Amino acid sequence: MEEKFKEIDDYWSDQRILETYIRGKDIELGSAEYWKTIEEQRYLYHYYLPSVLEYFKSGNGSKLLEVGCGMGVDLAFFIRNGFDCIGIDIAQGHLRLAERYMEYKGLKTTLLRQNAEQLEFEDEYFDCAYSMGVLHHTPNPQNGVDEIYRILRKGGRCVVMLYHKYSLNNLIHLILRIPYDNIKERKPGGKDASYVYKFTKKEVYIMFKNFENITIKVEYAFGSGWGPIYHCTPKILYKGLSKTVGWHLVVYAQK
Repeated sequence: MEEKFKEIDDYWSDQRILETYIRGKDIELGSAEYWKTIEEQRYLYHYYLPSVLEYFKSGNGSKLLEVGCGMGVDLAFFIRNGFDCIGIDIAQGHLRLAERYMEYKGLKTTLLRQNAEQLEFEDEYFDCAYSMGVLHHTPNPQNGVDEIYRILRKGGRCVVMLYHKYSLNNLIHLILRIPYDNIKERKPGGKDASYVYKFTKKEVYIMFKNFENITIKVEYAFGSGWGPIYHCTPKILYKGLSKTVGWHLVVYAQK
């Protein structure tokens, strides 16, 4: 594997980004409390996941690939809702945790170490593809989008989340110089992931030009990293910010 991809593996194996939900709590890694807390917080903050599920269910077929499955929390959500899932990730640390999580939940799936830019599947192998906050951390995100297009069957659907350039969260990170995705070093000038791309909606439409029926939704004003501010923000204000200057560009597209 190329050195740059090994660096990505090392970084994300060490980060375990969903542990931001248990920051400051004395919880044993991989324990029942660990998984329960992460699950509850994940589904609280990731409020648009039910819309993703509805989009996939309104299509044809249930063979789903998650590109960058991490600990497997979202993957388990799709499995429980009737999808035949395969999860891939480049970070070996995440895959080991995903295996433990599937065992803990009593779920069966296939977990593979693969590079999102070079998927090891035949053309038109899947009905659905899901990638949540992953491709903007690859050296060439366009390669990842093209790979998703290749492995989807005709009429297959994908949902891909990419970071939004014109977001409130991006502005605050720029002003405070706080890294985007380093839960261990959230301080001004802290080291960030090697690749952290942000996109405009126009750029994303171009990236997905081979797809049809493209819809891009702006979501997620801010999340757990904002601590008490998140919980104290009135819901109506949070929803308005999410739809205008949200951090996530969520792409719904069909091949």
